[in-house]
Amino acid sequence: MKGPIEPISIDMVDLRFLLENRMISYFRLSVLVLVLMAYTGAAAQAGPGIFALQTMLEDKTPEIRVKAAEGLGRVGGRRAVMILRRGLTDSRLEVRIAAIEALGFIGGQLALTVLSEALKDKAPVIRKRAVETLRDAGTISAIPLIQKAFRDKNAGVRLHAALMLRKIGNRRGVPVLGQVVLSDTEPAVRSAAARYLGSVGVKDPRAVVFLAQVIEEDKSAAVRIRAVESLGFIQLPQAIAALRQALSDKDPGVRIRATEVMGRVLAKDFE
Repeated sequence: MKGPIEPISIDMVDLRFLLENRMISYFRLSVLVLVLMAYTGAAAQAGPGIFALQTMLEDKTPEIRVKAAEGLGRVGGRRAVMILRRGLTDSRLEVRIAAIEALGFIGGQLALTVLSEALKDKAPVIRKRAVETLRDAGTISAIPLIQKAFRDKNAGVRLHAALMLRKIGNRRGVPVLGQVVLSDTEPAVRSAAARYLGSVGVKDPRAVVFLAQVIEEDKSAAVRIRAVESLGFIQLPQAIAALRQALSDKDPGVRIRATEVMGRVLAKDFE
């Protein structure tokens, strides 16, 4: 009698040999590769290793908890995300930052949702890092979550959120920045939002509407100057009407900048 059939181990060399010798069809080969990939990915997450990292994330030594968070970020997957969620409430800043960075490295919708919880952290530095990592982890899909950061009481966090929208550079950020430039209580934040509208809102008529309203209503000359400068980047004829309005501004600095930008726009020299 024949003995039990031994399991077959197939690596890429074996697959190449089978394919070259026509011992397996292209279709069957594709299916086999997909199965092997799925098995490898599952095995990487399902073993006892991830549970060991989970345990080390609760170690009394902060340095070990940081390394555990970094390891979970490399492992990735849904289970790692849910374990890292616990790291967001760690008593040490460095551990919370490591958990945030690990979630950003993993990416995906679940990681984004968990990351957004860090926007409620008591430390502004953590909230800033969360905003930055949201951008890294989700780009366009992170815009609605980054928008929540504009409700932060810390102006630095709000400034960082505006910067992240500029770095994402998608038009979905135009209405978000537009609301910030019209309603934020801090002139520095409104100024940043007005500035970034010029790059995010290129050829977007909505950006012109927001910037024109800033020129008409904002009490800060610095903010109005930033709005004028941004109009020079929009590359739309509607920007000329808003710039003409700025030419009669009560502040000479605004009028000087508007005159300069108007010349560039009419010459179609968009810097």
